[in-house]
Amino acid sequence: MTVSLRDRLAERPCFGMSCRLTRTADIAMMLRDAGYDWMFLDLEHGPLGFDQVCQQALAGVAAGVTPMVRVPDPSPGPIHRVLSNGAMGIIVPHVDDPETAAHIARQCRFPPLGDRSVPGLLPQLGYTPITFREAAEKLDPLTLCTVMIESARAVEAVDEIAAVEGVDILFVGASDLTFQLGVPSAYDDPRVVEAMTRVAEAARRHGKIAGFGGVADAAMARRYIELGMHFVLAGNDTTLFMQGARARLSALRDG
Repeated sequence: MTVSLRDRLAERPCFGMSCRLTRTADIAMMLRDAGYDWMFLDLEHGPLGFDQVCQQALAGVAAGVTPMVRVPDPSPGPIHRVLSNGAMGIIVPHVDDPETAAHIARQCRFPPLGDRSVPGLLPQLGYTPITFREAAEKLDPLTLCTVMIESARAVEAVDEIAAVEGVDILFVGASDLTFQLGVPSAYDDPRVVEAMTRVAEAARRHGKIAGFGGVADAAMARRYIELGMHFVLAGNDTTLFMQGARARLSALRDG
């Protein structure tokens, strides 16, 4: 495997892309060659089926673009299933308290560190024979547990959430957060800036990584990166396609 995303995040901001439009494994190599570090595969809001997500996740592993899968909720079943079929980390939405965060963290590690179930095989590691003990020793430190901070309640509890053992990344869902704070899509509102700052500071205090998604304005996003938020969802393939398609058509029509 290439240098792990965990190690890269400790050194610099790492950028991901949400894969909504694409349906084939090509996207992993495209993201690699465009310079991205990780890919966001969405089982909460996205249209991709489970099989497509797993195929793209394994393509990401092969390309060195770490596949992170957002599951719909903290239920163990979906978390175990995506981690058994290609994902190198999970993202769980709407985590408002440390108890939920602790439950999620335990699903990401094999016993005795957690409750992750042992599958028949782990394709992330290839198909050379390996014992389950060896597989667990390899995957436990590589698997990233990400909890989403998306509400005022979560921001209030962020220090306790950040302190949970096994949680690796605090990821602000900025769009949901702006709605929850009563300032829809106002990513530069002082209340949003304060919340992002609190998350970044809590992550720093507890040796965790902070990140965010949903901030389209590059200048505003850079402001949050400067707070030390290194796990950055840079955008989604659909938006980039539409931007490029409109620009191309404009260039041909208008010169």
